[in-house]
Amino acid sequence: MSCEESKDDSEKGQLLFYTNSALINCPFKIELSLNGDKIGSIDASSIYSDTNCNCEDSSGIGLLLNLKEGTFNYSANEVGCTATNRINSWTGTVNVTKDSCTVVFLNIYP
Repeated sequence: MSCEESKDDSEKGQLLFYTNSALINCPFKIELSLNGDKIGSIDASSIYSDTNCNCEDSSGIGLLLNLKEGTFNYSANEVGCTATNRINSWTGTVNVTKDSCTVVFLNIYP
């Protein structure tokens, strides 16, 4: 590994997207974008837990990203579920700070 690669890695932080969409018992997928670029998705197998939503133990609860620090615009859209009386799209701005974890909760309830 070169010194340049090592420096780039040290300027990264983590960003975790998670949701409670599984609570509506409807097959779903949430497609996520950062600054207009699709970055991945969360699917129906994601597990919601209001007590365990951190980057150290993110397996199965959402989408974990390692990003260079900065400010990002995000958008998320739920597809594949026709349940009503819930939120199915989200937008916002998030700050990623090096050596830290930022968590974004995509809440389906208004």
